[in-house]
Amino acid sequence: MGAGRRALAVTWHASCEASERYRRRMSRARQKAGTTTIKSKTVLRIAGILAMCLLMIGALAQSGSQISAAPLGAPVNQCNDDTASNVGGQGLSCTVTVVNFVTSSGAIDMSSPSTVTVTRCVGAAGPIGAGAGTCTTTTSTSAQPVLSIKQCDGVSNGGGGVLICTVTMTNNFAGSPAVAPTPATVYQCIGSVITGTGAPGTCTPVNTPGVTSVTAATVGQCNGSGNGGTSVGFVCTVTAGSTATSTLPVNIDQCNGSTNGGGALTTCRATVNSVVVAAPTPTPTVAPTVAPTVAPTVAPTVAPTVAPTAAPTVAPTVAPTAAPTVAPTAAPTVAPTVAPTAAPTAAPVASLPSTSTADQSTPLALLVVLLAAIALFMLRSPVRWP
Repeated sequence: MGAGRRALAVTWHASCEASERYRRRMSRARQKAGTTTIKSKTVLRIAGILAMCLLMIGALAQSGSQISAAPLGAPVNQCNDDTASNVGGQGLSCTVTVVNFVTSSGAIDMSSPSTVTVTRCVGAAGPIGAGAGTCTTTTSTSAQPVLSIKQCDGVSNGGGGVLICTVTMTNNFAGSPAVAPTPATVYQCIGSVITGTGAPGTCTPVNTPGVTSVTAATVGQCNGSGNGGTSVGFVCTVTAGSTATSTLPVNIDQCNGSTNGGGALTTCRATVNSVVVAAPTPTPTVAPTVAPTVAPTVAPTVAPTVAPTAAPTVAPTVAPTAAPTVAPTAAPTVAPTVAPTAAPTAAPVASLPSTSTADQSTPLALLVVLLAAIALFMLRSPVRWP
C-alpha cells in the first residue's frame, strides 16, 4: 500500500515537471514570435513612411518643374574685331534694331516674339562715310527678350578709317513695369582723346555718377577709341529721353577700342526706349445679354383653296315616250380651309463663358498635406498593424 502511494507521487511529480517544461518552451516560443512580429510591423511602418516621403518628393519636384525662369534671348554680337576694317582707308557701318514685347514683370509676352534686325555694310572709307557700301540685312525673332548688344568693338583702327554704328532698342511693356523706368545710365568716352588737332569730339550726355564700367551701364560706348590723332570727327551720343528699368536690365556695348588710326571718323549712337503699352482692355463679357432674337414671322401658310369640284352634269336621258327626266345637279363640294400651322420657334440657347478658375496646383498641395498627415498618424498611432 505504501509502495503504491510512493509510485503514484513520483509519477505525479514527473508529470508536473514535464508540464512546466512544456509551458516554459511555449512561453519562449510566443515571446520569440512576438518579437518577430514587432520587428515586422516596425519594418512595415518604416517602409510605408519612406514610400510616402518619396511620393511627396516626386510631387514637389513636379511642382517645381512647372515654375521655371524663362531664359534670356541670345545676345546680339556683330562687327567686332573685324580684321579687314583695321586696314587703312576702310570703313564699317553696322546697325542693330531690337524690339522686345514683355509683361510688366519683364517676362516675354507670349503673344509677340522679340524681333532683331541687323545690318552690316563694308567698303572703302569714302562710300561708307557717304552712307553706301556693300550691305547685308538680316531679321530674326526670339522667343525670349534680347537684352545684350555688342558691336563695333576693336574695329576701324587703320589710318583714315570710318566707323558708323547705331543701336536702337525698344522695350514694350504690357502694363507698368514693377520698377518705373528712369534715364538710361551712361559710361562713354573714357580713355578717348577727343580734343586736339582736327574736329573736336563730342560725347553726350555726361557720364552717370557712380557708374564705372561698360557692363554696369545701360550704354557703354566709345571708350579707348579715337586716339590716332588728327581726328576727322568723333561723335558719341546716347539719345535724349532714353530710359531703362531694372525690371528688364539691358546693356549696349559698342565702339570701344576702335578708330585709333590717324584721321579716323567715329559716329556712334545708342537709343533705349521703354514704352508702357496699356494692356488690352478685354471686351466686357456681359452675361450674354443676347439681343432679343425675334423669331422670324412665318407667313401664314394658306392651304390652297381647292376649286369646287362640280359633279359633271349628266345630260338628260329622254325616254322615248316619257317626259324628260333631269338629273339633280350636285352642289359643289368645297374642301375646308386649313388654318395656318406656325412651326414653333426654338428659343436661342446662349452658351455661357467658361468660369473655370481651377488652379492646377491646388490638387497637388492637397495631396502633399494628406500624405504628411498619414505619415504622422502611422508614427504616433499605438495600434499594432497586421
